[in-house]
Amino acid sequence: MKETKFISQNKEKWSEFEDMLRNNKRDPDKLNRLFIEITDDLSYARTFYPNRSVRVFLNILAQRVFHNIYKGKRFPVERLRLFWTETLPKTMWETRRALLLSFSVFALAFTIGVLSSIINPEFARVILGDGYVDMTIENIEKGDPMAVYKESAPLGMTVGIAANNLFVAFRTAIFGVIASIGTLLIMLYNGIMIGAFQYFFIQKGLFWESFLTVWIHGTLEISAIIIAGAAGLVAGSGLLFPGTYRRVQAFQISMRQGLVIFLGIVPIIVLAAIFEGFLTRYTETPDFIRGLFIATSLFFVIWYFVWLPWHKARTGAFSKAEQGSELPPDKTEPLGFSQIKTSGEIFGDAVTMMRRNARRIFLNCLIGVGVFIGYVMLFASESLTELFPFRRSMWGVWYGMIDFFGNEKVPYLYYLQLLLLVFVFISAFRVIEREVLKSVRPADTVELEENTMGRVRNLLIRIPYMAVVGPAVLLVFNVHDPGLLWLYAMFAFPFLALWQAVIWFERTNPVYAFLRAFKMIRWGTSFVLGLLMINLTLLVFLFLDTPIWEMALELFRWLVPPEEGALRTFMVVTTATVAAFLLYCFFAFLAFCGVFQLFSYREISDAGNLHAGIEQVGKARQIRGLARE
Repeated sequence: MKETKFISQNKEKWSEFEDMLRNNKRDPDKLNRLFIEITDDLSYARTFYPNRSVRVFLNILAQRVFHNIYKGKRFPVERLRLFWTETLPKTMWETRRALLLSFSVFALAFTIGVLSSIINPEFARVILGDGYVDMTIENIEKGDPMAVYKESAPLGMTVGIAANNLFVAFRTAIFGVIASIGTLLIMLYNGIMIGAFQYFFIQKGLFWESFLTVWIHGTLEISAIIIAGAAGLVAGSGLLFPGTYRRVQAFQISMRQGLVIFLGIVPIIVLAAIFEGFLTRYTETPDFIRGLFIATSLFFVIWYFVWLPWHKARTGAFSKAEQGSELPPDKTEPLGFSQIKTSGEIFGDAVTMMRRNARRIFLNCLIGVGVFIGYVMLFASESLTELFPFRRSMWGVWYGMIDFFGNEKVPYLYYLQLLLLVFVFISAFRVIEREVLKSVRPADTVELEENTMGRVRNLLIRIPYMAVVGPAVLLVFNVHDPGLLWLYAMFAFPFLALWQAVIWFERTNPVYAFLRAFKMIRWGTSFVLGLLMINLTLLVFLFLDTPIWEMALELFRWLVPPEEGALRTFMVVTTATVAAFLLYCFFAFLAFCGVFQLFSYREISDAGNLHAGIEQVGKARQIRGLARE
């Protein structure tokens, strides 16, 4: 059968199949019948038209329905099983030296804590605080030294401890990006604290009572912290030891390994919190049972995280494990702008876009910072230390940035920030426009796409549109409840980014763009994307609230004049400058995420790439070569 006749006979069926994919109310039986017919047509095309466009079109159509119907149904059980039986043990084996180093650092710090307590009996007060030490002494005098574990309701205690320990473990792992220095410092502090804590009870003659009580949950809890330390060391190793990879590529690989390790200890941390909330309080339990419980927990940790990886590596049982995820596109590889992508792929592409254009993005953000700080210093009615009184608490800098937008002591500051954010958004969109052009035509023609005046005219036309979106973006900073802000931002930021991308790339008005974005958005994908963006951003800003940041500023103390208050002013100005820079970088990254959302969701809702394939069916000519995959 000729190709043209084959197309004419089946074109109506293929169109009907496309319509069913777009229709939310699908007939399962009819869809199943059509899918079977499509796959039959694909088999026929592969046999008789292997190098023609019709085979490519049918292949795309079959892949699309497979993605929409089947792909999501096979994820939970098989992928979850492979993670716990293959991926995590394989990663632990590959990073066994980091685990050994983390354990060694913790053991050394534990020893330092014990020796320091022996030399100075008051050392426990320095590390644990007077309040905790006095409370424990009071409980000892009452005859119940472990009463602290009985004061709260089990469920509430479990939730609070789990949240705190997850945060500590995550901070331990994520601070490895600072060339592993942050992880080492946290491990040293935790080890010294545990050593001082344990020796405090030895001084009081309560070693066995404290050991059999605390280590019921502490075995899993401390093991998880040590493994989190290994995750942090692995995350930072890519920067220090790139091997044959480029340093950025090595960092990406090591970060993925660190993330796998951290995900593996999340259930351990939650289980330890359950033990602490529900079991540790029963101090009257016979010593043998408590000791057996501790030994069982220790056996499990050693078996799963040490012996099992060693055993699988020795027996070659890792043959079925994943061989590692592909690296994101390099600087020379084009990004895909016509594929349907997951939240992780969108996030990864946005990171790649930031990396490729880091110089331009950072320069634009620095320009914004210079304008912001200069404007505040010129027009503020008070000093910067009074304008930006960053609190010395967790997320103090993050919440202090509210004053970057709504400060009555600086006239028109809100409108200045709005213009600066518009500038950052437009700069990011211009960068990604160039990338889109590079993906469809030679790079040397990009500069010829628009003349200078044309680009300026388009920018001026679009600024009013962006100004409508700006106030909605800034509403996020008027939410003061931490939990509500966190949840709101995860939903709001991805949608607002998509809205702006529709305004810019489809050159439409804000009202229509809002309706269009609301119609095409996939809330599940966007929520996961928002979760990744917001949590990463909060962790970056958390660094500005740590002693490490203050220590870094202290290194430049010699540059500060000796006048009273000069050091405080220097620290506030520097912190505000860095916070503003990170804020503008976040919004540039947000713009990139919005654009990749747009292209992915547009392909799902409009199937533009698929329609382009339909239009090319039968149009290929021998003179232009055969159509190939």
